[in-house]
Amino acid sequence: MLYDEIAASRNSIRRENIRAIKEVCDQMEKDGVQIAAAEVVRRCGPDGPAYSTVCNTGSKLGEYIRLRVDEQASRVKGKPNKGGLADTVLDPVLQAQIRDKESQARWLQKENDALRTLLKTLRPGVDIDGAIANASKGGQRLLLSAPGPETGKSNEGLPAALLKLMDHLVGGRQYCFIKGRLTINKKGVLDPSDVIAYRDASKLSPEDWSRRYELQGTDDGQR
Repeated sequence: MLYDEIAASRNSIRRENIRAIKEVCDQMEKDGVQIAAAEVVRRCGPDGPAYSTVCNTGSKLGEYIRLRVDEQASRVKGKPNKGGLADTVLDPVLQAQIRDKESQARWLQKENDALRTLLKTLRPGVDIDGAIANASKGGQRLLLSAPGPETGKSNEGLPAALLKLMDHLVGGRQYCFIKGRLTINKKGVLDPSDVIAYRDASKLSPEDWSRRYELQGTDDGQR
């Protein structure tokens, strides 16, 4: 009923916001992911509603998400629940904030596991933990490079895997290119030199790379 009420609003932005929120909540429900306001906003992407908009009681978007949270909780009632830190907090506002952080942490862990799996397919092998430890101490960062002639045959599937990963990051996870850098929420993930190495390893030309990721008016295929 609340969804129908908001969807019938004369405000087109409000109608689009509730449509996007419902779609994300439905998918999280389908995937068995715990619904939380911050995670819903993040999954809606840059074209979706801002967190401040969702928290605005006048928009009723936050109320809709709260009802979806309650609905989801009622469905899993009685099932074994490992619980989390949020379950030990009595303050409802703080508890909601902790649930949001826990949901984000679970998603980031899944994403990190996927990236680790990809990096392990590279030849020669990559010491992931060593690279992270070295970078945290101000040492040389992990750089990707195109496979040499001697490793090309063993990595025939690498270009396709790299493109599949980048398609997922840009198309489904709201990563984007800014001034040649791969970013998420305006925070750098890969520097321009890393992006170029990644592009070369994917065996795409600068023009094809630019068209694939909708980069325009840039140098060397980067925005």
